Amino acid sequence: MLLTYIALAFAAGIAVASVISLPLIVWVWWLSLPLGLLLIWRRDPLLRRAHLCLLVFFLAAIRYTAALPQFDDHALATYNDRGALLLVGVISDYPDVRDYATNLRVAVTRIRIDNVWRDVSGDALVQVPRETDARYGDQLQVFGEPATPFESEDFSYKDYLARKGIHSIVRVYGGVKILARDQGNPFYAALYAFRDRAVATVYAILPDPAAALLAGILLGVDSGIPRDVRDAFSATNTAHIIAISGFNIAIVAGILAALARRAVGERRAAVIVILGLVAYTLLVGASESVVRAAIMGSLSVLALHFHRQNTALNSLAAAALLMLAWNPFTLYDLGFQLSFLATLGLILYVTPLSAAFENFFSRFTSSERAKQIVGALGDSFIVTLAAQITTTPLIVFAFHRLSLVGLLTNLIVLPAQPAVMIWGGIATFLALIVQPVGQVIAWIAWAFLEFTIVVVQATASLPFGSFQVGRFDAPILAAYYLLLFGATRVGWQTIRARVALRPALALGVALVIGMWVWNFALTTPDDKTHVVFLDGGTTIAQSPRGARVVIDGGAPPSTVLSALGQRMPFWDRAIDLLVLTDAGDDHLAALVTVLERYDVRQIVQVNAPAKPTAAYLKWRDLIASKRVPVFFAQAGAAITVERNWRLEIVSAREETAAATARLRAGNLAMLFAESASADDQTALLKAGDDLTSSVLIAPRKITNDFVDAVNPQFAILFGGRTARDKPSADLLAALARATILQTERGTIEMIVDGQTLVIK
Repeated sequence: MLLTYIALAFAAGIAVASVISLPLIVWVWWLSLPLGLLLIWRRDPLLRRAHLCLLVFFLAAIRYTAALPQFDDHALATYNDRGALLLVGVISDYPDVRDYATNLRVAVTRIRIDNVWRDVSGDALVQVPRETDARYGDQLQVFGEPATPFESEDFSYKDYLARKGIHSIVRVYGGVKILARDQGNPFYAALYAFRDRAVATVYAILPDPAAALLAGILLGVDSGIPRDVRDAFSATNTAHIIAISGFNIAIVAGILAALARRAVGERRAAVIVILGLVAYTLLVGASESVVRAAIMGSLSVLALHFHRQNTALNSLAAAALLMLAWNPFTLYDLGFQLSFLATLGLILYVTPLSAAFENFFSRFTSSERAKQIVGALGDSFIVTLAAQITTTPLIVFAFHRLSLVGLLTNLIVLPAQPAVMIWGGIATFLALIVQPVGQVIAWIAWAFLEFTIVVVQATASLPFGSFQVGRFDAPILAAYYLLLFGATRVGWQTIRARVALRPALALGVALVIGMWVWNFALTTPDDKTHVVFLDGGTTIAQSPRGARVVIDGGAPPSTVLSALGQRMPFWDRAIDLLVLTDAGDDHLAALVTVLERYDVRQIVQVNAPAKPTAAYLKWRDLIASKRVPVFFAQAGAAITVERNWRLEIVSAREETAAATARLRAGNLAMLFAESASADDQTALLKAGDDLTSSVLIAPRKITNDFVDAVNPQFAILFGGRTARDKPSADLLAALARATILQTERGTIEMIVDGQTLVIK
């Protein structure tokens, strides 16, 4: 227990030093007090321990104070909020690719002010266009304004980034110029290159959103998970599944140990395992939960190697002490807090909860049967309950939301997670060597991944599954933990699997087959036309026989990939037609990602813009590398997808690199005129062509004559990214005779069956 008290003292020293701002020399002077007391009372065990903890308390205060950033003329943060500058720096971390942008951590070395270059130091978060070809180790030149991260009443982005050593964000005004490649550490460059390859492999063998979920679970790259899926995990208290933690580390350690014993023998295996855990931790991003699990795993390996007893509470305390000594600001990181509280809950409460449930069930059945029931519940219900006892108040305090279905969801999905990690890891590893072999294994992993997503989304949508909590202040939080830990008797024992192998294996096989059948039933063509409109500006259409068309890429890439993955068989990676009606980045982003992930048979697009952007250049290069046939839009042209199902080009405007297209699906005609300006609408009317369409994908500004010519029954309005993109009163008035459907209120699906139209 001494190590636990020392860790608590260190955390308390950091907390006090963050509240009481004293000069470093004062904290150093205070060291004389515990040193003197230790010398005087060195023979009294109780007082010696108390004075040792006091010494650690002051050492923690010194560590925190010494770690506080000092800004001078050579610090980048000194130039925050002073206007735009030219900056030069090196990307020092793995790029964080989001839906519309890529976040880069750049170690800035020089800035130019008044045409004079100055040497500076400091890391900045630089946001660049999503398709920027930037990677770790690139030296960049960026024109932008360093700014102080924002703070609000509920969240301080400034403090969040400061804990990671970042004190500036840069708003980029001009382009990004890559001055040199490979300027980083060769080890990290190789590690991140392997991570890129592994992530690409995951997306190559699995459809979204299953691929995005596996990339998060296996490799720590969770940026591809769609917002609705991520929100469902948060609402059901299952976000811990996405975060790499102890379970992942345990599997990696077990595999490394088995291989190392055969390769180098029992004596040297521990070194190989620990080095492997360090490499895996760095590979997946070294988040707080991963580092905590890796330290505890390494201590367990060392204990086994030296035949010493390994106490979980001491391992947890040692991990906390090492992490806080390395970075004292980690104490205030929510991921650090949740990871340690969850692990503490498992250590303290799994055993007493198991005993309590055994006593309960033994009232109604035999003791042996009661143990079997508790054994079946242990890895899901009891473990989840133990973790939620310690983490739920902090989650409510941080997010002001309480989940009522968390226990139920965890009970259902947690048993599938070992299979997700094991089969997903095997599939990725084999696919890196021989992709077709890994692809077959990935179909097994897909069943468990899809099962997880379906259950999480289904339980998240239950009425009253979660609700908003008003005030939950820090004093209430502190009182809860004081009462909880004050009434707890510390103790733990190793959890042993009590579920027989054969029943578990049979259940797993049944789940895989069941998920295959379920996916086949949901994605098999049903002789109906399905047209899905996604918020942001993307349409996915499927013909009665299963041909698929994707029109424009304005929706977030993760949303588009998720929609395709949910509507296509998990083994199918083919898109029949991609249509680009506008060469602007706001229509292109998701199509670039679709082209990367899927086998596209044909592309219809407008001419290149006068000044190609990074996204368009990547689009062009992908088309060339994948050798996809391209048809450039010409007025009057038509592409037949299948019988009674074709795409017509109504107009194409070379000077604006935009087009108006119409999709005819049986008796349903949909006019895609989102990019049609007022001049374009006038030109269409003068051309005298028949514009009549049942559905109009409307532009933001529209003329009454154009609406009269189209005469739509339904008007689709795609939601914009900002409040300025809201439909104007004039637009709503012009479309008054049609039924207006807005995607910002949810995904819209039209189903056509003969003469019947159903709208969801």
